[in-house]
Amino acid sequence: MTFSDSQRQARNLNAFLRVSKALATEIRLDDLLQVIVQEAAEVLDADRASLFLYDESRNELWSKTTQRLEIKEIRVPLGVGIAGTVAKTRTPINSPDTYADARFYPKFDKETGYRTRCILCMPLIGNGNRLIGVIQVLNKKDQEVFNESDESLLGGLSAHITVALERARLIEAYVEKERMEEALKLAHDIQMSMLPKIFPPFPERHEFDIFASIAPAKEVGGDFYDFFFIDDDHLCFAIGDVSGKGVPASLFMAVTKTLFRATAGSGGTPGEILARLNAEICGDNESCMFVTLFCAILNIRTGQVDYSNGGHNLPYHLHDGGVSPLVNFGGRALGLVEQSPYASGRMVLGPGEALLLYTDGVTEAMDPNERPYSDRRLAGFLASNRCSSPRQIIGDLVNDVRQYAGGAPQWDDITLLALVYFGTLKEERRTEDQA
Repeated sequence: MTFSDSQRQARNLNAFLRVSKALATEIRLDDLLQVIVQEAAEVLDADRASLFLYDESRNELWSKTTQRLEIKEIRVPLGVGIAGTVAKTRTPINSPDTYADARFYPKFDKETGYRTRCILCMPLIGNGNRLIGVIQVLNKKDQEVFNESDESLLGGLSAHITVALERARLIEAYVEKERMEEALKLAHDIQMSMLPKIFPPFPERHEFDIFASIAPAKEVGGDFYDFFFIDDDHLCFAIGDVSGKGVPASLFMAVTKTLFRATAGSGGTPGEILARLNAEICGDNESCMFVTLFCAILNIRTGQVDYSNGGHNLPYHLHDGGVSPLVNFGGRALGLVEQSPYASGRMVLGPGEALLLYTDGVTEAMDPNERPYSDRRLAGFLASNRCSSPRQIIGDLVNDVRQYAGGAPQWDDITLLALVYFGTLKEERRTEDQA
């Protein structure tokens, strides 16, 4: 059948309308790719069509084809074959005799048994002159070759195809972003649910008061705190900071916290607890992550605190004479060396005295000029607020850190735990008030 110019224009116009409608209705990338190759082959009277997308990270073209009911991914380096040459030069190629064309790459013909006679291939260039991929049609029907009219038609279709691909990728990226944000929100909720968050946690106990808070730098983080009774007279409490940020740190944090509670429940001094916990972490730590951790046990009858430190910031002791860090007995971060020793130290809290545990997200918080909050500023703040309740100390300290940062980005998790010891002092006052 011979087409007149008017018939050809009418056919091409109808083809544009049909393809534009098809491209506009598909937003999923995988479905859109199928529509594109089907419509392009039909419009160009080609035996088949193929679409290659550009993988910028690998500088390759890739495409999925269905062969014998199996989906196979094809990858082509830029500059290899006609499709690779078009992608590299960004220039269309109309090859009327592929096996006489030195640019043709016959590997796929040999693998599939298909014989390519002629190819018309066009680059797909998006916004900002960005390479999206290439589209090619193979073997003009009725043993013909692709002519200038076909080149013009495929060139026009290429513009529509590029817009549709960019739109589909934007939609896919948006959906993935929404899915990721929802997953991170769920991960945040799960992580926060692992930490004690009801205060006061032991309203029937009047010998002490405790409060803690955490503000992750990202949706999820690697800091954690914990406290629980080992027996009626001994309260175990700890604070830790996992190396790294985000999801990997949060997963490692969850494992560490679970192991810590199980290990502490088996008894022993804080040093023995950290030693056993370190061995557990090192035993299956292919990620080579580590955690700094301070662990202590308070005798609520006497105020005696036994503690051990695994590379963490030393807590501050708040007392009548001022503020001072606890004595450091050494001990490296957990997860580095399996047979690491951890010494235990001892101090005694008097009635009304307190401990403040923190992570380096406090002292390393930066102001807009990238100056850290510092240990010195923290000690000064605590000296001025040492008589406040644990909740008040932490609330005011977080506000002070944020005011100091002055809107600068938070780069690390901020975690705090404060404990005030009353001993029998509060019970005596409670009895006097009742009298």
